[in-house]
Amino acid sequence: MISLTPYKKDLRLAGGGHAHVAVIKKWGMRPVPGVRVTLISTDTLTPYSGMLPGLIAGHYTLEDCHIDLRKLCQWAGVQFIPSEVERIDPLAKKIFCRQYPPLRYDLLSINIGSQPAFSSIQGATMHGHPIKPVRQFLQNWRQWLEAAQTSNGSKRIVVIGGGAAGIEILLAMHYKLRNTTAIHAAFTLVCADQSILSSHNERVQAFFKHHLQTLGIAIINGKHVISINERQLTLNDHSTLDYDFSAWAIHAGAQSWPAESGLQCDDQGFIQVDQYLRSISHPDIFAVGDSAAFMPAALPKAGVYAVRQGPVLARNIIAQLENRSLQPFKPQQRFLSLLTTGGRHAVASRGPLFASGKWVWLWKNYIDRAFMARFNPQPMVHKNNPDDGTAPMRCGGCGAKVGSNVLQNVLAQLAIQPHADIVSGPGDDAAIINLPSNTQWLQSVDFFRSFIEDPYLLGRIAAIHSLGDIHAMGGTPHSALVTAVVPYSNEPIMQETLLHLMQGVLKTLHDENTALIGGHSGEGPEMAIGLTVNGILAAGKALTKSGLMPGDHLILTKPIGSGVLLAANMAARCQGSWLDQALTYMLQSNRAAATILRSFAAQSCTDITGFGLLGHLQEMLIASQASASISLDAIPVMQGAQHCSSQGIQSTLFSANQHASQYRLDTKQHPSYALLFDPQTAGGLLAGIPARHTDECLRALTEAGYTAARIGTVKPYDSHALITLTGQPAGT
Repeated sequence: MISLTPYKKDLRLAGGGHAHVAVIKKWGMRPVPGVRVTLISTDTLTPYSGMLPGLIAGHYTLEDCHIDLRKLCQWAGVQFIPSEVERIDPLAKKIFCRQYPPLRYDLLSINIGSQPAFSSIQGATMHGHPIKPVRQFLQNWRQWLEAAQTSNGSKRIVVIGGGAAGIEILLAMHYKLRNTTAIHAAFTLVCADQSILSSHNERVQAFFKHHLQTLGIAIINGKHVISINERQLTLNDHSTLDYDFSAWAIHAGAQSWPAESGLQCDDQGFIQVDQYLRSISHPDIFAVGDSAAFMPAALPKAGVYAVRQGPVLARNIIAQLENRSLQPFKPQQRFLSLLTTGGRHAVASRGPLFASGKWVWLWKNYIDRAFMARFNPQPMVHKNNPDDGTAPMRCGGCGAKVGSNVLQNVLAQLAIQPHADIVSGPGDDAAIINLPSNTQWLQSVDFFRSFIEDPYLLGRIAAIHSLGDIHAMGGTPHSALVTAVVPYSNEPIMQETLLHLMQGVLKTLHDENTALIGGHSGEGPEMAIGLTVNGILAAGKALTKSGLMPGDHLILTKPIGSGVLLAANMAARCQGSWLDQALTYMLQSNRAAATILRSFAAQSCTDITGFGLLGHLQEMLIASQASASISLDAIPVMQGAQHCSSQGIQSTLFSANQHASQYRLDTKQHPSYALLFDPQTAGGLLAGIPARHTDECLRALTEAGYTAARIGTVKPYDSHALITLTGQPAGT
């Protein structure tokens, strides 16, 4: 994101619940100048609770009922951090996340939901399947379904909880088994209240009681579970229930960290908030949804309140940032309830009113899909905040360097490891290095504009990408210098951004036993980072591009497609799960792959980066005076890359790469064809190894965690066909 407006404040959103997606949508339409917004969420996809029973029953796909947080954040200009909040320090205004550097905040909003109150139930944490978190429940349910399909005998499914969530989940599972599988199962519902759906009117209760009985589902009222083991539930009257799968939809429990962090909470651990949705104890913190206890009047833990709190929260966050008066949240006394019955049939109620039928399901389906469509905005290039007229002139030259206070504070917080052969490093004008005898010195440089808003992740990937050149040459990384550019901002924000960027770099360097020996930092309109990396190599042992021999098999260690996926992400057209997988590949070092390839007699190797697979292969072939046959069917491809490519999405280097390539195409319209010219970030290694070692080499690479494949064969040089491409065309 490019802007000359300095960031002055940090707004952090903890949790990707219903209210926060409304805040992000609002922010995308009306950002506040000078404010950086960050969403912290463990999941890229956040479920819409109203459609989950339909997903379990088979009426919806996963994409139908999940909001893609990465995609929404990209559209709105919001930074996305895939992590989990573990605690906060309200005095220092810091957030501590799992496997991520601490984050400062000026304003914090918490929308982390709830979890089943398991603490009093022996064995529940180990053996129960709570419906929240949804992602884990869906995974458990699908795994059980797969196993049940291959085993004999009738199954026993118990659902604990007689509220709306428990009833709908039970009926959805029942519908799924009866209509789409051969699994026979007996269902039991355990309800602690004397009647099911106790918060609904009598007609709703009577309808569902009769419906459950008609389906042969047993109902146990007025009892609750006190313990569970691998096969059996024990109730409070000491009776037992055998089960094969148990789903838990009991009353909500709070996460522990808000109370442990010093926020004022109720007796159950939920954050107490005032009428404006602000923490009673800390007015710079908002809390909404199930994570909050609304102090003017207690509210049920129902998704409808989180949805309705969203617009009020968005207005109040912006108002507080702009020092304007806040708007109170006024919960409605009655709300429309729409409950599904498993199939395409539903029940509607509001107060004493009641209706049921297929038309109610169609009505609910329309409402749910309309809600989801609000958070799947049309792709656009997000326009950053205009200058508010208060930003100082930004200098060039050495005047653009990061201030000494910021730099020294960052360096003081970095755990820079000493190396015996480095005489001097960061702090001096230049590094002094003692070189081992009988070695050659390798050196390479890379520079990146920011392709992801997360500075820590950017630093890690940039370092992995840069070290790839050393690995590809068969060398051992030794040291690195860093050039870092951070966006214009005030001193605290600039310091944190630079710190996170450098901590990401150091994480990779430490993993690779590589020393940080210096660098340069500056400010600019967007985040950027470059590394000059050094390596050592035994004299005469380099893997060069000129070592390919006819008959060698070409081995690729990572899938391709990162360029088109990053381009799609910039246009808010990339699914979050696709980007998650791509980032996982980018975070995979080539170190172990290089060692394995060398152990199987590789004589030629390169890393696949900006020129794309075909461009880098062409360099190897020209240097080796050889040709090659490549199977498009054999090339591993990142999820979503073919789809994005088919939509005409291309990285900026695509055309230049395609124009520079020399090849003969023996197949038409192959779905991977365009990806041959796709520039890769932190791509895999491409190497030629003797054919006799191929199977064993691929096995070793797979065991080391690489998605490796043999993609072709080296041929004698043919001036008419440097590269021949084969493969089955699309649709065959």
